[in-house]
Amino acid sequence: MKPLIAILSIAIVLLCYGVDLSAQEKKDDKKWEITGYLGTGERGSENRYGSTFFDVLNFGVGLEYFITPRISIEGQINYLPNTAYALPPYGGLPPWWEAPIHIIGHEQKYRLLWDVNFLFYFDLTKFKKPAMRWFLTVGTGFQYDRVEDIIVSLKTLEQFKYGYGSFWFQMINFGAGFNVNITRDWALRLIYKIHTFAGEEAQTNRIALGLSYRF
Repeated sequence: MKPLIAILSIAIVLLCYGVDLSAQEKKDDKKWEITGYLGTGERGSENRYGSTFFDVLNFGVGLEYFITPRISIEGQINYLPNTAYALPPYGGLPPWWEAPIHIIGHEQKYRLLWDVNFLFYFDLTKFKKPAMRWFLTVGTGFQYDRVEDIIVSLKTLEQFKYGYGSFWFQMINFGAGFNVNITRDWALRLIYKIHTFAGEEAQTNRIALGLSYRF
C-alpha cells in the first residue's frame, strides 16, 4: 500500500507542475497522437531459471490525448508472443479427460497488456517548441496470459491440446523515456516501462521504440 501512496503522490505533484507550466505555452490545436511500438520484453517468470533478459518481442499501439501541452492520458495495448504465466483453472483438467493422463508439453502462447497511463513531459532544450523532451509515465491496467498444454491419455495414447489463460490486475505500471520530433506531426520515442504488482511471475519489463503521429 505504501508504494501505491508514494506513486500517487508523485503523480499529483507532476500533475500540478505540468498544469502550472502549461499556462505559459500556446496550446496546440492537435490534441491526439497515435503511436506504434516495437521493442523487446523480459519474462518475469523465467528470470530465476536463467533465461536471457529482454528476449521476447513486443508489439504495441497507443492512443494519446493531450490534456495540456505537457500532460497527456494514453490508452495502450501490447502483445508479447511466446511468453505467459497462466494458472490452470480450479479443479485442474476439464472433466472430460480420461485418467490417467500425462502432460508432455507446455507452450507459452502470448501475453496481452492493456494500460491507461498519464504522461508528464519535460523539456530538454530551451526552444519554445523543443525538438526533444523526456517524459515520465504512470498508470494501471490488466494483463492476460495464454498457455497451452499437450496432454496424452495413458489409456488410449491419444494426444490433446488444452489451452487456458489467466487475467492479472496491474495495480501500477511506470516508466520513463525520450520523445524526439521529426516534423511538426511525426516523432520518435524510446520508452522503458515496468508492469508490476501482479506477482513476480507475471511482471513484465519492456524497452520499446515508438513512431508517433499527431492529429
